[in-house]
Amino acid sequence: MSAKKEVMKMLTERQSMILKYIIDDYSKTGVPIGSKALAEQLPIHVSSATIRNEMAVLSHQNFIEKLHTSSGRVPSNQGYRYYIDNLAKPAKLDTKRLEYISEMLDGSFQQIDEIVRQSADILSHLTDYTALTFSPELTTENTIKHLQLVNLGLNRMMVVIVMGNEQVESQSFLVTNQYIDSQLSLATNLLNQQLVGKTAREVKQVFQSKILTELHTYLPDTNQFVRAIQAILSKIDDDHYFISGQMNMFEQNGKQDFSKIKSLYSMFNNDNGIDALLEKSSKPISVKIGAEFDNDWLKDYSIITGSYDLGNHGIGRIALIGPMRMSYPNMLGVVDAFRHELKNRISGYYRSYDQ
Repeated sequence: MSAKKEVMKMLTERQSMILKYIIDDYSKTGVPIGSKALAEQLPIHVSSATIRNEMAVLSHQNFIEKLHTSSGRVPSNQGYRYYIDNLAKPAKLDTKRLEYISEMLDGSFQQIDEIVRQSADILSHLTDYTALTFSPELTTENTIKHLQLVNLGLNRMMVVIVMGNEQVESQSFLVTNQYIDSQLSLATNLLNQQLVGKTAREVKQVFQSKILTELHTYLPDTNQFVRAIQAILSKIDDDHYFISGQMNMFEQNGKQDFSKIKSLYSMFNNDNGIDALLEKSSKPISVKIGAEFDNDWLKDYSIITGSYDLGNHGIGRIALIGPMRMSYPNMLGVVDAFRHELKNRISGYYRSYDQ
């Protein structure tokens, strides 16, 4: 039997209710709560003595703890974990905030990344927390769907690549020769014959083969073209994520020492660091809290991660980083509503693109 299931059996209905009210009150006030104040809040009539006994049990089992500065109790990491897994339900988002999300996502976007970038700003604005949004990623490796060479004039050209998930990337480059449309058409046909259906990794291998010799026949500026292709492949290989509201992390939990701030900023600028933070879960929404992080400088924070499934176009993610003492029902409600709105908006983009 897992530890999580053992914990669930340890709490009675009344103990669960008391734990829930302790956490809900602490998220609002940041002040430890005692048995007398709790007795006034509970929806059932229970004496302060009975509540003290139940709180003693919760304390003994490490669901709540006492701070040195107060006789009241606050939730522990284990208490938060139980609360999140069993007691906190996503609150329904009000009409005003739903309309705000819909309106802000209703712009004219040229690329998926533009929608995802805007989403980070919206999510941070709605919550006053740090928000991360990730472009959809295929569960299988992404492959090239189409490549196009475009003559920009004035000795400039552009290569455009459309991936299987409709991700579009482009890169311009300088050329020393003048090209006619038939040359570019032949070069484009050759490249599509050789590259369509291949992953970014496979494309790199292709350019180490004889294709460069053939390509040089139609496109003497081969070196410049290859550098442009390499720049695009690097963008395709990178995780596409956007962050908004980083400073919120430092404002919510009071003063932070410089080394912690430096570590947090380093994390935000590191793909592997960001990916390691997010909860790996098959659930559409998951929560990771302070003690579950591998580093000490996140011990006072929680991360709520939501995913949105776009079928053949991949799976995207959104995440909120906020204080562990957050209102989980409200934040879970925001993440749940937002992932649905974002899925609908991006699905609409793909439908218009496919027409």
